[in-house]
Amino acid sequence: MQIIRHRLLNSSVKLLFIALSFISTNAHAYNDSRADKWEFFLAPQVTNSKVLQFDNGAEADINKRSSLAFGFGYNLNANVEFDVQFASSNANYTSTAIPENPTETPTKSSSSLYTSSINFGVTYNFLKSPLTPYVSANIGSTYIDSGIPTGKIVTGCYWYPYYGYICGPIEETYTSTEFNYGAGIGLRYDFNRKVYIKGGVGKNYIDINSSNTPDFTTYHFIFGFMF
Repeated sequence: MQIIRHRLLNSSVKLLFIALSFISTNAHAYNDSRADKWEFFLAPQVTNSKVLQFDNGAEADINKRSSLAFGFGYNLNANVEFDVQFASSNANYTSTAIPENPTETPTKSSSSLYTSSINFGVTYNFLKSPLTPYVSANIGSTYIDSGIPTGKIVTGCYWYPYYGYICGPIEETYTSTEFNYGAGIGLRYDFNRKVYIKGGVGKNYIDINSSNTPDFTTYHFIFGFMF
């Protein structure tokens, strides 16, 4: 009985060494699979709702919104990646306007907020293996169309989807372009040397004149190709 147990123990140890050797060999062979490769990716995103507060009690209550981003990246090595990402989104929001006369009632109205952004980022993958956690940071610029009329009417001709070429008066809205920056964490998995996915969460800050912190939490899923 002891001889059988001894043989089983020896066999188990041998199998363990074989398995560890196989994993080690695969990991070693994969070490540089991302290095010096370009990437193209699509990134569906969901951004949480946010209430922005301004002077004298004015507010903008922005609904949760979804968007689709895309971008390009370059892997300096298996750990460090640089990328540029483009995104746009539409969100409904409720604004609260505070009248100058304190005896008057604040006015609430609904509008549609449009944003588009370009971001330059850097990602650090902690491991060289196919599955790795990562951290990222980004800086960029965000264009904002508040949907709030300026009261100015302009006349012009535009190409519209479905409707085609239309000329007529158009009401201008308040717009601005702001600096933004952020950071995120997540997981990456490379299926092979050409296809990968990422999932993560990030916090982005937009440099606007709100009285509370203008931070937005975004969850994203990335599907990408290496070449």
